[in-house]
Amino acid sequence: MSFISLFAPFGANPENHQDTMAKTLLLALNTAMDTLVRTVTLNGFLNVCNRYGLRPHDLLRELGLDLGSLIDAERYVSAEALCRLLEMAAQRSSCGAFGVLMAQNRQSLDFGIMGNLMRHKPCLRDMWQTAIHYRQLLNDALAISLETSGELSILRFEILVPSQIPQKQACELVLGVALRSCQAVLGSAWSPHSVHFMHAAPPELFLHKKFFGCPINFNSDFHGLVLRSSDLSVPNPAADPELVRYAESVAMPLKVSGEHAMLQEVRKNIYLLMPLEQAKIERVAEQMHLSTRTLQRQLDQSGTSFTELLENVRKNLVLRYLNNSRYSIGQVASLSGYSRQTSFTRWFQVNFGMSPRQWRQQQQAS
Repeated sequence: MSFISLFAPFGANPENHQDTMAKTLLLALNTAMDTLVRTVTLNGFLNVCNRYGLRPHDLLRELGLDLGSLIDAERYVSAEALCRLLEMAAQRSSCGAFGVLMAQNRQSLDFGIMGNLMRHKPCLRDMWQTAIHYRQLLNDALAISLETSGELSILRFEILVPSQIPQKQACELVLGVALRSCQAVLGSAWSPHSVHFMHAAPPELFLHKKFFGCPINFNSDFHGLVLRSSDLSVPNPAADPELVRYAESVAMPLKVSGEHAMLQEVRKNIYLLMPLEQAKIERVAEQMHLSTRTLQRQLDQSGTSFTELLENVRKNLVLRYLNNSRYSIGQVASLSGYSRQTSFTRWFQVNFGMSPRQWRQQQQAS
């Protein structure tokens, strides 16, 4: 007997129950994966609102936030609320480049102690490896990876919010801030080899092209910057070992520890590794500099398992990919770790009460 039939009321309409089942699972995913981020992420928000005549206080109030969210950079807000705020502002201003303009209005490396630590590293590669090492302090809802292959390297990002949360502007803000961070080391005239977004392009691209200064690929397979590998080793003229040691002495005690941080770190690595078909516990343990046995023990002590975390991330990513009509069902199956589409379809049917094709048709109809 399937999970669905166990909970189906006798005589209930199976189509209605499937729809309710899918919504219940989505709600559970949303509740489980909400993350808090520092409000320093909103730097530049007021300036762009003023440029388009928006009332930022009203936008904040609609999402249950207050003015303190903009004044105190050390406060925390829901990552989901922040994503919704940026989308709302973009819609109200009719500006498809709202996140890009926020990045343009921000000071480079305005991350407090983390900004100082990154600014004075010897080169761009060391700067981003530091960001990855201390990513809980940088942004707990952000997963970062740096992958080098020959002459090109990919600086890839994933925002850890449920698939139903709009994140187009948040992704463009993240990549815009990443560009400004690179320019802090390589100079303001530097631009990457290319920029990639998973979402569709806005109607007008003038501001995007002006800001990034390189080819921009929408409907891509990932969110990230493609860099020239040689740029990663260019010496940083602002490098200062003494300031790095001081910043590390401040940052190290602040680094988040404990059960929540460990679970979030596992989730981040699964998000990054699943599209590469490498989301195995051995690979995640390697990324976290742990043995597989140690990671399994820590997960057991937290009352969960790698399989459970893997399934939660897979459900979220699958719905994100299905929402993008660019991906065929077969591609979604592959990106979520299934080599056979039939196996993926069976898994989806068990978890969402309908086939992937039916789910996509429902979303398109609504």
